[in-house]
Amino acid sequence: MGIAEGDYQRIRKNIVKKLYSVKAFSKGHLLFERLQHGIPSHLAGFVKDALKDLIKEGTVLYYGKTKYGDAFQLNIKKLKEIEEIVFKGEVDEE
Repeated sequence: MGIAEGDYQRIRKNIVKKLYSVKAFSKGHLLFERLQHGIPSHLAGFVKDALKDLIKEGTVLYYGKTKYGDAFQLNIKKLKEIEEIVFKGEVDEE
């Protein structure tokens, strides 16, 4: 893959956290460019790969093409798994 497993997992978590923070479920969505924001430039190319994997798993859904670009949202049916991803590790750090 060309990327460390830890970095890959951080990218995946970052994508899910961003979508979760704007409540991008049934009505909300985020553009691909917004999902790349905040990722270090040397890892930004892997956002697309992580997003493809999240779509294959059914965690993230393709919302559609807007006039600004491709948009994505979270799968409400996978809310439990999504919350595990978002909150995993934050309780342990306290």
